[in-house]
Amino acid sequence: MKTLALRLTPDEASTHPMHAFVAEHPEFGPTRLLQWNPRIGETNILLFHIDGPPEPFLPALDGVGTAEVVEPSAESTVDGFYLYVRERLTDRDRGLVEAFADENVVVVPPVVYDTDGSMRFSVVGTGDAVGGAIDRTPEGVDVSVRRVRSGAGAAVDPGAGLTDRQREVVAAAVEAGYYEEPREATVVDVAERLDCAPSTAAEHIRRAESTLVRGAVDDR
Repeated sequence: MKTLALRLTPDEASTHPMHAFVAEHPEFGPTRLLQWNPRIGETNILLFHIDGPPEPFLPALDGVGTAEVVEPSAESTVDGFYLYVRERLTDRDRGLVEAFADENVVVVPPVVYDTDGSMRFSVVGTGDAVGGAIDRTPEGVDVSVRRVRSGAGAAVDPGAGLTDRQREVVAAAVEAGYYEEPREATVVDVAERLDCAPSTAAEHIRRAESTLVRGAVDDR
C-alpha cells in the first residue's frame, strides 16, 4: 500500500470557474473541499471551507450555471465560512472524478484548490491502482507526484514520518514542558529524561520538528 501526495494543474479549459475565481483573488487563500458524496451520478454533493468572506465569493458562484443548490453557513468569521453545494457534473468534471473513482483507490480529504490554480490531495492504494488513476487523468490536467510514502497511515498521521526514537524524544519534550508557553524546560532537561547528551536530544528534536512542520504545511 502506498500514499501519494499529488498536485494537479488543469489548463484554462479544464479549470472550474470558482477555482479560477480563487486564483484571481488570492486574498481568499486556498479553498478546501472537505467532503463529497462518493456516488458518481448527474450531480455531486460537496462541502467546502472558503478561506475568505462571503462577498464577493457567493455572487460569483451565482453565475455558475451548474451549481443547483448553494447553502453557506449561517455564521461567517475572519477565518472564512462553510459552503454546501449540489452541482451538476460537466464532462470535464466527470472525467476527473472518474479517474480517481477506482474501487482500489481512496482519495483522502481535503482537496485543496490553491491560489496558483493547482489542486492538492493525497491518494491511498496499491501501486498499480494509484498509477492507473494517474494514467486516467484527463488531458488538459497535468499531474505531479510530490511525495510517496509507504502505508496508508501517512495520509492521515502527521507523525507518520517520525522514527521511533524521534517520537520518544518529542514525547519526552512535551512531558518536560519544552513546548509550553512560556517554555518550562530546556534541551538539557529533555536530555536528562532520555539519558543522552543535550546535542543528541537537540538533533532529534530538530529533525522531528522539521518532519512535523513539513507535514503540517503539506510541503508547500
